[in-house]
Amino acid sequence: MIQNIIAERFNILASELMPISTGFHNSVYSYEHAGTNLVFRISNGTRRSLSELENELKFVSTFAEQGISVSNPILSKYERMIEEVDYQKQKFYVVAFEKAEGVPVDVTNKEIWNVNLFYSWGKLTGKMHRVSSKLDAKLDRPKWTKKQPDLLKLIPKISSTMIADRYLDLLEILKHYNEDLNLFGLMHNDFHQGNFFAKDGRITVFDFDDCAYHWFAYDLAVSFYHAYWQSSSFVAEWTDFSENFWVHFLNGYQTEHSVSKHLLEQIPIFLKIREIFLYVLFLEKWDLQHLEDWQAFTLKDLKQKIEDKTPYSNVDFKELIDKFI
Repeated sequence: MIQNIIAERFNILASELMPISTGFHNSVYSYEHAGTNLVFRISNGTRRSLSELENELKFVSTFAEQGISVSNPILSKYERMIEEVDYQKQKFYVVAFEKAEGVPVDVTNKEIWNVNLFYSWGKLTGKMHRVSSKLDAKLDRPKWTKKQPDLLKLIPKISSTMIADRYLDLLEILKHYNEDLNLFGLMHNDFHQGNFFAKDGRITVFDFDDCAYHWFAYDLAVSFYHAYWQSSSFVAEWTDFSENFWVHFLNGYQTEHSVSKHLLEQIPIFLKIREIFLYVLFLEKWDLQHLEDWQAFTLKDLKQKIEDKTPYSNVDFKELIDKFI
């Protein structure tokens, strides 16, 4: 088993490696023994190159050096951050991380899911973008360009002509924006509440596997997309959630990085791009012959909203721009 190889490389007990997620792209194991708390991520070599992973870890290390709370990688017993493993005629890369401090974000827990968290979330996002704007722009990570705007690699996977056209129209809009350092750079690229833990108001970020040179607005859009999705599903009584989220998130963000009209104008575009991304991902990863009721509803709902160009939530971004610009 691959667990035995990991145990040997990192000098741990294979019996204490517990699968916590097969994920959509990686397999993840937790390890807790004698006061040692680690998380192991196993990436298929067909998806990520060694160079890309090395530069991901450079990115994470830079954040740690700048005082951003991240889940740090640790060395194997051979003093390597990345262990290359050949298993069942496939190549895998294994990285071990310190387990993040805190607990997963529970949107039904008012002690955690509140405006103070949104402010801290926004402040941390702003700090990450500020630090990113000073990084080497030549790290080997995926990059959005005008010639290759499909950073998420969705086009080959979209079977619906209408949805493909919707997606291409959105990408075309982005081509007209200037790639200045306040709007574009190396960023998390999947920054939702499932990828950080919280403790006493402090957020620890992890899972930088998708980090890429992309528009900063995508980080903001992803944060809100998943926050609104879960909150409206499980805390429906919070009827002014959207306003509360954005006001406190952006107040926090602007303490570390500028909030511009262009940044806010891009968010609705990226909300719809995230919607298309999730629709395509779910079609690819879910068992379409044995969907649960909520999965069937989600796919139907996403498809209709994409085709009808339905705005995500009731946020008036023109009003938001007037408030912050």
